[in-house]
Amino acid sequence: MATMYFSYATIGQNEKNVRDSFTNIPERRFDMKRKNLLLGSVIVIVMMVVFPSFAASATKTVRIGGLFALSGWFSSFDILQWEEAQLARDMINEDGGIVVKGEHYMIELIAEDFKSTTDGVVAGANKLVYDKNVKFMISPSAFFSGAATDICEPNKVLRGICFILGTPQELGPDTKYAFLCHNASVEHALTAITYLKQAYPKVKKVAFVIPDDGIQDFVFPQIKKLLTERGISVIGDMITYPNEMVDFSPIAAKVVATKADALFMQNGLVPHAGNILKRLREMGSEMPYAASISANVKDIKTIAGEAASTNFFTIGPMIGAPDTPPLMAEILRRLTDKYGTERSIHMQPINVLYIMKQAIEAAQSFDTAVVRDTWEKMETFETPYGIGHLGGLKTYGIKHAVSHPDIIQVLDKGEPKFGAWVDIQVP
Repeated sequence: MATMYFSYATIGQNEKNVRDSFTNIPERRFDMKRKNLLLGSVIVIVMMVVFPSFAASATKTVRIGGLFALSGWFSSFDILQWEEAQLARDMINEDGGIVVKGEHYMIELIAEDFKSTTDGVVAGANKLVYDKNVKFMISPSAFFSGAATDICEPNKVLRGICFILGTPQELGPDTKYAFLCHNASVEHALTAITYLKQAYPKVKKVAFVIPDDGIQDFVFPQIKKLLTERGISVIGDMITYPNEMVDFSPIAAKVVATKADALFMQNGLVPHAGNILKRLREMGSEMPYAASISANVKDIKTIAGEAASTNFFTIGPMIGAPDTPPLMAEILRRLTDKYGTERSIHMQPINVLYIMKQAIEAAQSFDTAVVRDTWEKMETFETPYGIGHLGGLKTYGIKHAVSHPDIIQVLDKGEPKFGAWVDIQVP
Protein backbone atom coordinates (compact mmCIF):
# COMPACT_ATOMS: atom_id res chain seq x y z
CA MET A 1 0.00 0.00 0.00
CA ALA A 2 1.37 3.36 -0.88
CA THR A 3 2.29 5.62 1.92
CA MET A 4 0.81 9.18 1.86
CA TYR A 5 2.74 11.91 3.60
CA PHE A 6 1.14 15.19 4.74
CA SER A 7 3.12 17.98 6.27
CA TYR A 8 1.58 20.54 8.57
CA ALA A 9 2.79 23.20 6.16
CA THR A 10 0.81 21.68 3.31
CA ILE A 11 -2.29 21.35 5.41
CA GLY A 12 -1.93 24.93 6.60
CA GLN A 13 -1.56 26.21 3.06
CA ASN A 14 -4.64 24.31 1.94
CA GLU A 15 -6.63 25.75 4.83
CA LYS A 16 -5.50 29.24 3.82
CA ASN A 17 -6.55 28.65 0.20
CA VAL A 18 -9.96 27.41 1.30
CA ARG A 19 -10.37 30.35 3.69
CA ASP A 20 -9.31 32.82 1.00
CA SER A 21 -11.73 31.27 -1.47
CA PHE A 22 -14.60 32.12 0.89
CA THR A 23 -13.45 35.57 1.94
CA ASN A 24 -12.89 36.63 -1.71
CA ILE A 25 -16.36 35.62 -2.95
CA PRO A 26 -17.62 39.26 -3.32
CA GLU A 27 -14.57 40.21 -5.36
CA ARG A 28 -14.98 37.17 -7.55
CA ARG A 29 -18.66 37.90 -8.01
CA PHE A 30 -17.78 41.46 -8.97
CA ASP A 31 -15.28 40.12 -11.50
CA MET A 32 -17.95 37.79 -12.87
CA LYS A 33 -20.41 40.66 -13.16
CA ARG A 34 -17.89 42.65 -15.13
CA LYS A 35 -17.24 39.67 -17.38
CA ASN A 36 -20.97 39.09 -17.84
CA LEU A 37 -21.52 42.77 -18.57
CA LEU A 38 -18.73 42.74 -21.13
CA LEU A 39 -20.10 39.56 -22.70
CA GLY A 40 -23.60 41.07 -22.77
CA SER A 41 -22.32 44.21 -24.46
CA VAL A 42 -20.55 42.13 -27.10
CA ILE A 43 -23.75 40.19 -27.73
CA VAL A 44 -25.80 43.39 -28.09
CA ILE A 45 -23.27 44.88 -30.53
CA VAL A 46 -23.26 41.68 -32.59
CA MET A 47 -27.07 41.64 -32.62
CA MET A 48 -27.20 45.27 -33.76
CA VAL A 49 -24.75 44.58 -36.59
CA VAL A 50 -26.20 41.27 -37.73
CA PHE A 51 -29.84 42.15 -37.08
CA PRO A 52 -30.53 45.90 -37.66
CA SER A 53 -34.13 45.41 -36.51
CA PHE A 54 -32.77 44.58 -33.06
CA ALA A 55 -31.11 48.03 -32.92
CA ALA A 56 -34.31 49.69 -34.11
CA SER A 57 -36.34 48.02 -31.37
CA ALA A 58 -34.03 49.52 -28.75
CA THR A 59 -34.40 53.06 -30.20
CA LYS A 60 -37.03 55.55 -29.08
CA THR A 61 -39.43 56.38 -31.91
CA VAL A 62 -42.30 58.71 -32.72
CA ARG A 63 -44.91 57.33 -35.07
CA ILE A 64 -46.13 59.63 -37.86
CA GLY A 65 -48.82 58.46 -40.24
CA GLY A 66 -49.20 59.54 -43.84
CA LEU A 67 -52.13 59.43 -46.26
CA PHE A 68 -50.91 59.03 -49.85
CA ALA A 69 -52.64 58.00 -53.08
CA LEU A 70 -50.37 55.13 -54.07
CA SER A 71 -52.92 53.90 -56.61
CA GLY A 72 -55.61 55.50 -58.77
CA TRP A 73 -55.55 58.66 -60.91
CA PHE A 74 -53.80 60.84 -58.27
CA SER A 75 -50.95 58.37 -57.78
CA SER A 76 -48.81 59.99 -60.51
CA PHE A 77 -48.47 62.89 -58.08
CA ASP A 78 -48.56 61.12 -54.73
CA ILE A 79 -46.08 58.31 -55.35
CA LEU A 80 -43.49 61.07 -55.69
CA GLN A 81 -44.80 62.60 -52.47
CA TRP A 82 -44.38 59.31 -50.62
CA GLU A 83 -40.81 58.96 -51.88
CA GLU A 84 -40.07 62.50 -50.70
CA ALA A 85 -41.59 61.81 -47.27
CA GLN A 86 -39.29 58.81 -46.82
CA LEU A 87 -36.26 60.92 -47.79
CA ALA A 88 -37.20 63.59 -45.22
CA ARG A 89 -37.64 60.91 -42.56
CA ASP A 90 -34.19 59.51 -43.32
CA MET A 91 -32.52 62.93 -43.30
CA ILE A 92 -34.13 63.95 -40.00
CA ASN A 93 -33.27 60.61 -38.40
CA GLU A 94 -29.67 60.82 -39.61
CA ASP A 95 -29.47 64.22 -37.94
CA GLY A 96 -30.57 62.84 -34.58
CA GLY A 97 -34.33 62.64 -35.05
CA ILE A 98 -36.68 64.72 -32.92
CA VAL A 99 -35.14 65.74 -29.59
CA VAL A 100 -37.46 66.03 -26.59
CA LYS A 101 -36.08 66.45 -23.07
CA GLY A 102 -32.65 65.27 -24.13
CA GLU A 103 -33.97 62.06 -25.72
CA HIS A 104 -33.62 61.41 -29.46
CA TYR A 105 -36.74 60.00 -31.15
CA MET A 106 -36.45 58.47 -34.60
CA ILE A 107 -39.39 59.05 -36.95
CA GLU A 108 -41.33 55.89 -37.79
CA LEU A 109 -43.34 56.66 -40.93
CA ILE A 110 -46.49 54.67 -41.69
CA ALA A 111 -48.29 55.16 -45.02
CA GLU A 112 -51.86 54.30 -45.95
CA ASP A 113 -52.96 54.24 -49.59
CA PHE A 114 -56.19 56.22 -49.96
CA LYS A 115 -56.51 55.04 -53.59
CA SER A 116 -57.34 58.49 -55.02
CA THR A 117 -60.81 58.61 -53.42
CA THR A 118 -62.27 60.50 -50.48
CA ASP A 119 -63.70 57.22 -49.17
CA GLY A 120 -60.15 55.92 -49.24
CA VAL A 121 -59.03 58.89 -47.16
CA VAL A 122 -61.66 58.09 -44.54
CA ALA A 123 -60.67 54.41 -44.48
CA GLY A 124 -56.95 55.25 -44.28
CA ALA A 125 -57.44 57.82 -41.54
CA ASN A 126 -59.51 55.36 -39.51
CA LYS A 127 -56.79 52.74 -39.82
CA LEU A 128 -54.00 55.13 -38.82
CA VAL A 129 -55.90 56.61 -35.86
CA TYR A 130 -57.67 53.56 -34.44
CA ASP A 131 -55.48 50.63 -35.51
CA LYS A 132 -52.04 52.26 -35.54
CA ASN A 133 -52.68 54.74 -32.69
CA VAL A 134 -51.12 57.58 -34.70
CA LYS A 135 -51.18 61.03 -33.08
CA PHE A 136 -49.23 62.90 -35.77
CA MET A 137 -50.13 62.76 -39.45
CA ILE A 138 -49.18 63.98 -42.92
CA SER A 139 -52.57 64.94 -44.34
CA PRO A 140 -53.09 64.48 -48.10
CA SER A 141 -52.93 67.07 -50.86
CA ALA A 142 -55.68 68.91 -52.73
CA PHE A 143 -59.32 68.45 -51.79
CA PHE A 144 -58.61 65.04 -50.21
CA SER A 145 -57.41 66.53 -46.92
CA GLY A 146 -60.85 67.61 -45.75
CA ALA A 147 -62.10 64.02 -45.72
CA ALA A 148 -59.80 63.25 -42.78
CA THR A 149 -61.02 66.13 -40.61
CA ASP A 150 -63.99 64.44 -38.95
CA ILE A 151 -61.78 61.58 -37.78
CA CYS A 152 -58.67 63.48 -36.78
CA GLU A 153 -60.09 66.51 -34.98
CA PRO A 154 -62.13 64.64 -32.28
CA ASN A 155 -59.12 62.39 -31.64
CA LYS A 156 -56.72 65.36 -31.34
CA VAL A 157 -54.51 64.06 -34.13
CA LEU A 158 -52.09 66.82 -35.12
CA ARG A 159 -51.98 67.07 -38.92
CA GLY A 160 -49.47 68.76 -41.16
CA ILE A 161 -51.30 69.42 -44.43
CA CYS A 162 -49.43 69.20 -47.74
CA PHE A 163 -51.71 71.30 -49.94
CA ILE A 164 -55.28 72.60 -49.78
CA LEU A 165 -57.75 74.30 -52.08
CA GLY A 166 -59.00 76.66 -49.39
CA THR A 167 -62.26 75.14 -48.13
CA PRO A 168 -63.13 75.43 -44.41
CA GLN A 169 -63.27 71.63 -44.17
CA GLU A 170 -59.58 71.53 -45.08
CA LEU A 171 -58.45 74.45 -42.92
CA GLY A 172 -60.63 76.82 -40.93
CA PRO A 173 -61.74 77.88 -37.45
CA ASP A 174 -62.92 74.33 -36.66
CA THR A 175 -59.68 72.56 -37.64
CA LYS A 176 -57.86 73.19 -34.37
CA TYR A 177 -55.33 70.39 -34.93
CA ALA A 178 -54.53 71.04 -38.61
CA PHE A 179 -51.68 73.22 -39.92
CA LEU A 180 -50.92 73.98 -43.57
CA CYS A 181 -47.18 73.44 -44.05
CA HIS A 182 -46.69 74.20 -47.74
CA ASN A 183 -47.83 76.92 -50.13
CA ALA A 184 -51.22 75.80 -51.40
CA SER A 185 -53.93 77.03 -53.76
CA VAL A 186 -54.16 80.61 -52.50
CA GLU A 187 -50.42 80.96 -51.96
CA HIS A 188 -49.62 79.57 -55.41
CA ALA A 189 -52.16 81.92 -56.97
CA LEU A 190 -50.53 84.93 -55.30
CA THR A 191 -47.10 83.70 -56.44
CA ALA A 192 -48.27 83.17 -60.04
CA ILE A 193 -50.10 86.53 -60.19
CA THR A 194 -47.04 88.33 -58.83
CA TYR A 195 -44.82 86.85 -61.54
CA LEU A 196 -47.43 87.29 -64.29
CA LYS A 197 -47.54 91.01 -63.61
CA GLN A 198 -43.75 91.20 -63.47
CA ALA A 199 -43.01 89.18 -66.62
CA TYR A 200 -46.05 90.17 -68.72
CA PRO A 201 -47.09 93.68 -67.65
CA LYS A 202 -49.39 94.06 -70.69
CA VAL A 203 -51.66 91.20 -69.57
CA LYS A 204 -54.95 92.66 -68.32
CA LYS A 205 -57.47 89.91 -69.16
CA VAL A 206 -57.18 86.16 -68.53
CA ALA A 207 -59.15 83.02 -69.29
CA PHE A 208 -59.54 81.01 -66.09
CA VAL A 209 -59.12 77.20 -66.25
CA ILE A 210 -59.67 74.84 -63.30
CA PRO A 211 -60.44 71.13 -62.75
CA ASP A 212 -64.04 70.12 -62.09
CA ASP A 213 -63.27 68.46 -58.77
CA GLY A 214 -66.43 69.43 -56.93
CA ILE A 215 -65.15 72.55 -55.19
CA GLN A 216 -64.32 74.78 -58.16
CA ASP A 217 -67.35 76.96 -57.31
CA PHE A 218 -65.66 77.72 -53.98
CA VAL A 219 -62.15 78.26 -55.35
CA PHE A 220 -62.98 80.38 -58.40
CA PRO A 221 -64.39 83.44 -56.56
CA GLN A 222 -61.37 83.52 -54.23
CA ILE A 223 -58.78 83.53 -57.01
CA LYS A 224 -60.83 85.82 -59.24
CA LYS A 225 -60.85 88.34 -56.38
CA LEU A 226 -57.06 88.09 -56.00
CA LEU A 227 -56.62 88.71 -59.74
CA THR A 228 -59.05 91.64 -59.80
CA GLU A 229 -57.41 93.30 -56.80
CA ARG A 230 -54.14 93.25 -58.74
CA GLY A 231 -55.55 94.75 -61.94
CA ILE A 232 -56.26 91.58 -63.91
CA SER A 233 -59.83 90.71 -64.93
CA VAL A 234 -61.25 87.27 -65.74
CA ILE A 235 -63.02 87.00 -69.11
CA GLY A 236 -66.28 85.08 -68.82
CA ASP A 237 -66.85 82.20 -66.44
CA MET A 238 -64.34 79.57 -65.40
CA ILE A 239 -63.50 76.84 -67.91
CA THR A 240 -63.61 73.43 -66.22
CA TYR A 241 -62.58 69.89 -67.15
CA PRO A 242 -62.74 66.47 -65.41
CA ASN A 243 -59.54 65.24 -63.78
CA GLU A 244 -59.62 62.10 -65.94
CA MET A 245 -59.82 64.02 -69.25
CA VAL A 246 -57.41 62.89 -71.99
CA ASP A 247 -58.22 65.03 -75.05
CA PHE A 248 -57.96 68.70 -74.07
CA SER A 249 -58.77 70.14 -77.51
CA PRO A 250 -62.21 71.39 -76.39
CA ILE A 251 -60.64 73.20 -73.41
CA ALA A 252 -58.00 74.87 -75.57
CA ALA A 253 -60.72 75.92 -78.05
CA LYS A 254 -62.72 77.58 -75.27
CA VAL A 255 -59.63 79.44 -74.06
CA VAL A 256 -58.85 80.75 -77.57
CA ALA A 257 -62.48 81.83 -78.04
CA THR A 258 -62.28 84.18 -75.02
CA LYS A 259 -59.64 86.30 -76.82
CA ALA A 260 -57.95 86.78 -73.43
CA ASP A 261 -54.43 88.14 -73.06
CA ALA A 262 -53.31 85.03 -71.17
CA LEU A 263 -54.46 81.73 -69.69
CA PHE A 264 -54.51 81.43 -65.90
CA MET A 265 -54.73 77.81 -64.71
CA GLN A 266 -55.59 77.16 -61.07
CA ASN A 267 -54.82 73.76 -59.49
CA GLY A 268 -54.62 70.67 -61.68
CA LEU A 269 -51.81 68.24 -62.52
CA VAL A 270 -48.88 68.04 -64.94
CA PRO A 271 -50.79 65.96 -67.57
CA HIS A 272 -53.56 68.58 -67.56
CA ALA A 273 -51.21 71.52 -68.06
CA GLY A 274 -49.02 69.78 -70.64
CA ASN A 275 -51.93 68.71 -72.81
CA ILE A 276 -53.71 72.07 -72.65
CA LEU A 277 -50.45 73.82 -73.63
CA LYS A 278 -49.96 71.42 -76.54
CA ARG A 279 -53.48 71.94 -77.90
CA LEU A 280 -53.32 75.69 -77.38
CA ARG A 281 -50.16 76.03 -79.46
CA GLU A 282 -51.54 73.69 -82.15
CA MET A 283 -54.42 76.15 -82.55
CA GLY A 284 -51.93 78.92 -83.21
CA SER A 285 -52.20 80.74 -79.88
CA GLU A 286 -48.98 82.04 -78.35
CA MET A 287 -50.70 83.60 -75.33
CA PRO A 288 -48.81 83.44 -72.01
CA TYR A 289 -49.81 80.46 -69.89
CA ALA A 290 -49.63 80.90 -66.10
CA ALA A 291 -50.01 77.53 -64.36
CA SER A 292 -50.66 77.99 -60.66
CA ILE A 293 -49.73 74.39 -59.89
CA SER A 294 -46.80 72.42 -58.44
CA ALA A 295 -44.85 71.01 -61.38
CA ASN A 296 -41.54 70.58 -63.17
CA VAL A 297 -41.45 72.34 -66.55
CA LYS A 298 -39.38 69.47 -67.99
CA ASP A 299 -42.40 67.20 -67.45
CA ILE A 300 -44.65 69.78 -69.12
CA LYS A 301 -42.29 69.93 -72.10
CA THR A 302 -42.27 66.14 -72.42
CA ILE A 303 -46.05 66.17 -72.84
CA ALA A 304 -46.47 69.36 -74.86
CA GLY A 305 -43.42 68.95 -77.09
CA GLU A 306 -40.60 71.40 -77.72
CA ALA A 307 -42.42 73.51 -80.30
CA ALA A 308 -45.33 74.17 -77.94
CA SER A 309 -43.16 74.85 -74.89
CA THR A 310 -42.98 78.62 -74.79
CA ASN A 311 -44.57 81.51 -72.89
CA PHE A 312 -45.33 79.09 -70.07
CA PHE A 313 -44.50 79.19 -66.36
CA THR A 314 -45.34 77.23 -63.26
CA ILE A 315 -44.21 76.84 -59.64
CA GLY A 316 -41.90 74.39 -57.94
CA PRO A 317 -38.36 73.48 -56.82
CA MET A 318 -35.82 73.62 -59.63
CA ILE A 319 -32.38 72.05 -59.78
CA GLY A 320 -29.73 74.70 -60.26
CA ALA A 321 -31.89 77.68 -59.30
CA PRO A 322 -29.77 80.56 -57.98
CA ASP A 323 -29.82 81.22 -54.23
CA THR A 324 -31.12 77.74 -53.46
CA PRO A 325 -30.99 77.24 -49.65
CA PRO A 326 -28.53 74.54 -48.48
CA LEU A 327 -31.27 72.23 -47.15
CA MET A 328 -33.15 72.28 -50.46
CA ALA A 329 -29.89 71.76 -52.37
CA GLU A 330 -29.13 68.65 -50.29
CA ILE A 331 -32.67 67.30 -50.76
CA LEU A 332 -32.48 67.86 -54.53
CA ARG A 333 -29.07 66.18 -54.65
CA ARG A 334 -30.34 63.09 -52.84
CA LEU A 335 -33.51 62.87 -54.93
CA THR A 336 -31.67 63.17 -58.22
CA ASP A 337 -28.95 60.73 -57.13
CA LYS A 338 -31.63 58.14 -56.44
CA TYR A 339 -34.28 58.88 -59.07
CA GLY A 340 -32.57 60.97 -61.75
CA THR A 341 -33.24 64.54 -62.86
CA GLU A 342 -36.35 63.86 -64.94
CA ARG A 343 -38.94 63.99 -62.20
CA SER A 344 -41.26 66.51 -60.60
CA ILE A 345 -40.29 67.58 -57.09
CA HIS A 346 -43.01 68.87 -54.78
CA MET A 347 -41.47 69.14 -51.27
CA GLN A 348 -44.91 69.15 -49.63
CA PRO A 349 -44.50 66.22 -47.16
CA ILE A 350 -40.88 67.28 -46.66
CA ASN A 351 -42.10 70.66 -45.43
CA VAL A 352 -44.59 68.91 -43.15
CA LEU A 353 -41.97 66.75 -41.43
CA TYR A 354 -39.41 69.53 -40.99
CA ILE A 355 -41.96 72.02 -39.65
CA MET A 356 -43.63 69.43 -37.40
CA LYS A 357 -40.22 68.52 -35.96
CA GLN A 358 -39.60 72.17 -35.07
CA ALA A 359 -43.00 72.51 -33.41
CA ILE A 360 -42.53 69.33 -31.33
CA GLU A 361 -39.06 70.38 -30.24
CA ALA A 362 -40.26 73.88 -29.35
CA ALA A 363 -43.04 72.31 -27.25
CA GLN A 364 -40.69 69.67 -25.75
CA SER A 365 -43.68 67.36 -25.69
CA PHE A 366 -45.52 64.76 -27.75
CA ASP A 367 -48.86 65.84 -26.29
CA THR A 368 -50.64 67.08 -29.41
CA ALA A 369 -52.53 69.80 -27.52
CA VAL A 370 -49.27 71.16 -26.12
CA VAL A 371 -47.59 71.02 -29.54
CA ARG A 372 -50.58 72.75 -31.15
CA ASP A 373 -50.56 75.57 -28.61
CA THR A 374 -46.81 76.03 -29.09
CA TRP A 375 -47.08 75.91 -32.89
CA GLU A 376 -49.69 78.67 -32.89
CA LYS A 377 -47.27 81.01 -31.10
CA MET A 378 -44.33 80.40 -33.44
CA GLU A 379 -43.82 83.12 -36.04
CA THR A 380 -41.15 81.65 -38.32
CA PHE A 381 -39.88 78.23 -39.38
CA GLU A 382 -36.90 76.92 -41.29
CA THR A 383 -38.10 75.23 -44.47
CA PRO A 384 -36.24 73.81 -47.49
CA TYR A 385 -37.35 76.98 -49.32
CA GLY A 386 -35.96 79.35 -46.70
CA ILE A 387 -37.76 81.09 -43.86
CA GLY A 388 -41.50 80.39 -43.67
CA HIS A 389 -43.96 82.64 -41.84
CA LEU A 390 -47.07 81.63 -39.90
CA GLY A 391 -50.26 83.38 -41.04
CA GLY A 392 -53.69 82.56 -42.40
CA LEU A 393 -56.02 84.34 -39.97
CA LYS A 394 -57.50 86.56 -42.69
CA THR A 395 -57.33 83.97 -45.45
CA TYR A 396 -58.50 80.88 -43.58
CA GLY A 397 -59.98 82.21 -40.35
CA ILE A 398 -57.23 80.57 -38.31
CA LYS A 399 -53.51 81.35 -37.96
CA HIS A 400 -52.41 77.88 -39.01
CA ALA A 401 -50.77 78.42 -42.44
CA VAL A 402 -47.02 78.48 -43.06
CA SER A 403 -46.17 80.31 -46.30
CA HIS A 404 -42.68 80.36 -47.77
CA PRO A 405 -40.69 81.63 -50.76
CA ASP A 406 -41.28 79.76 -54.02
CA ILE A 407 -39.59 79.28 -57.39
CA ILE A 408 -41.04 80.20 -60.77
CA GLN A 409 -40.02 77.81 -63.55
CA VAL A 410 -40.29 78.98 -67.16
CA LEU A 411 -40.53 77.35 -70.59
CA ASP A 412 -39.12 79.74 -73.19
CA LYS A 413 -38.83 78.58 -76.81
CA GLY A 414 -38.51 74.98 -75.67
CA GLU A 415 -35.95 75.69 -72.95
CA PRO A 416 -36.59 75.22 -69.22
CA LYS A 417 -35.37 78.30 -67.34
CA PHE A 418 -35.37 79.80 -63.86
CA GLY A 419 -37.86 82.64 -63.56
CA ALA A 420 -37.65 84.15 -60.10
CA TRP A 421 -37.93 83.58 -56.37
CA VAL A 422 -41.27 84.97 -55.17
CA ASP A 423 -41.82 85.42 -51.43
CA ILE A 424 -45.44 85.99 -50.45
CA GLN A 425 -46.69 85.90 -46.87
CA VAL A 426 -50.29 84.81 -46.61
CA PRO A 427 -52.29 87.17 -44.38
